Amino acid sequence: MADNGTMAAYAANIEKYRQMVGELGGNAKLAGFLGRLQDGSAVLDFGCGVGDSAAHMQAAGHDVTCIDASPEMAATAKEIFGLDVRQQSFDELDEVAAFDAIWASFSLLHVPKAIMPNILARMCRALRSDGIAYIGLKQGGGEQRDDFGRFYAYYEEDELSELLSGAGLTPFATERDKTAGMSGRIEPCLHITARKE
Repeated sequence: MADNGTMAAYAANIEKYRQMVGELGGNAKLAGFLGRLQDGSAVLDFGCGVGDSAAHMQAAGHDVTCIDASPEMAATAKEIFGLDVRQQSFDELDEVAAFDAIWASFSLLHVPKAIMPNILARMCRALRSDGIAYIGLKQGGGEQRDDFGRFYAYYEEDELSELLSGAGLTPFATERDKTAGMSGRIEPCLHITARKE
């Protein structure tokens, strides 16, 4: 189930978020992710937000399925990029062997740690054999809400890698950087790509 505080924060700040995404120019890790895909891959954008990454993936020739829990994000992705977004929460993912890859860019950071193993298991089940999953989130420890009321779970590499392995996904690439979100604060981030063996 989607967190009510997080959904309310995105609803109240959708214009600010829309402007921020346009200014940042998207996730810099997307090019590397696309470089690992076969032509015409079936990709799940798991928490697509306003849809900028999904639009790039579609333009690159991939078959993209978009999911987001926020009705405001879904409507904005439709308005700006013409994307049809399936409005649902992460724990409603029930596909089996449907995707070659999953892109979860700064979306799973809103998942409570207690249910993260279940979400990762659902992702693994939704991937085809040898499929890959990218997860980008904020680096650190614990859980908290930000100034906008959004829920965040923070991870270090070892903790997330262990969870991925437990779900049947083998991490093979890790990167770190820093970026500013809606709050404007520069924060350390963790990017992990894993494969379903």
